[in-house]
Amino acid sequence: MANRVTLAGILLACSVVTSLAAGLGNLPQIVPGALQLVCGVMLWNLVPASVRWQCIFLVLAGFGCLLFSPQAIPLSIAFSKNQQMIAMLAGIGLLRRIPIPREDKDLPLGKKALWQTLFGVHWMGSAINISALAIFADRLVNQDGRMPPFQGVMLARGQALAALWSPFFVAMAVVLTNAPGADYRQLLIWGLPLSQLLLAGMIWYTTLRYPEESEAFRGYPFRATALTTPVSLAVAVLVGHALAPGISILTLITLVAPGYALLANRRNRPLQILGQYIGHDLPRMGPEIVLFSAAGILGAGLSSLAAGQAMSLSGDYNQLFLVMAGLAAIMAASSVGIHPVVGITVVAGVLTTTDLPPDLLAMSFLMSWGLGVLINPISGIHLFLAGRYAFDGRNAWSWNLRFAAVGYLVCCAWLYLYTLVTH
Repeated sequence: MANRVTLAGILLACSVVTSLAAGLGNLPQIVPGALQLVCGVMLWNLVPASVRWQCIFLVLAGFGCLLFSPQAIPLSIAFSKNQQMIAMLAGIGLLRRIPIPREDKDLPLGKKALWQTLFGVHWMGSAINISALAIFADRLVNQDGRMPPFQGVMLARGQALAALWSPFFVAMAVVLTNAPGADYRQLLIWGLPLSQLLLAGMIWYTTLRYPEESEAFRGYPFRATALTTPVSLAVAVLVGHALAPGISILTLITLVAPGYALLANRRNRPLQILGQYIGHDLPRMGPEIVLFSAAGILGAGLSSLAAGQAMSLSGDYNQLFLVMAGLAAIMAASSVGIHPVVGITVVAGVLTTTDLPPDLLAMSFLMSWGLGVLINPISGIHLFLAGRYAFDGRNAWSWNLRFAAVGYLVCCAWLYLYTLVTH
């Protein structure tokens, strides 16, 4: 078993290299896609049963769509549709091993600490994802190792809203894969201020609605120097895209993130860290590999099936209504435990055959991810908090429903503003 798991990590690392070769050269995408499928098979027994059943359903539905689609596509395309997404996720995972600046021993308290902590986990999490949540949460748990509900909910919101703009969230990879033609620069320009608006508004309302909890909030001693990593990474990606616009954003991120992580560890035996990451961390990606591979097959089937129906919708009103309805549908699916990648795949399979602006569609997908994971009781954030800190994620829906509903209305207004400005 140990040898098989290690081999799966090596093959997944090879898929990252071959994915870069496909993005930068002429290597067929089926090569990294096939490596990832093999990894998924090798790690299948380590994937939770609920995820396995969900993947089986997605694959069967995808093959069903391909079977009855009047527009046939090669299976190689279906098998490799999400290979860039998986490769990027494997590449950015190395960011979790960058050195973190030492923090103060004393924890700040009160409303100021609430602001400082949530913006801190948001910005640090935009680069190192759920690892930032672990760093912050480890300092905020009770002496018995449990996470108080109020603190857990606040940290989850601060972390999740980074999905609205961060290129190092898997949400961005999902969106760019399912909304072909979307420009990451537009998503950053519009997503970043929206995330700050939602986060600031949420904190402000929380301090008014829950003054006692806010005053008793134990914060994290976050320092501005910790922003070096997310800012540097974002700048590197933007500069790389400006210098080489022909290279996809996903390929750039897959290239920049591991390089930055190894450079940050240049004094800490980077090759040893890379070896540990390949042998230990990558094999733990089994659930993501099988889920995203299965979603890719379903997405290819839905796109092929919908394209054969010659769908065509136009007009500003129809466009805005469609993306708002799609946003609501994905959030509704998330609230009953369906992973956002599944909802986005299904909605994209229909809407990408219309004349919707790809940036508008992609923006709505990012919104659905950022808000959807908060009302999904089995999202990665809630499962992590539950498993590590005995956080009761089953109440996530009720705790975050009001915030998600208000967030949906704000997002709809933001989408309307976008259409006004860009048309």
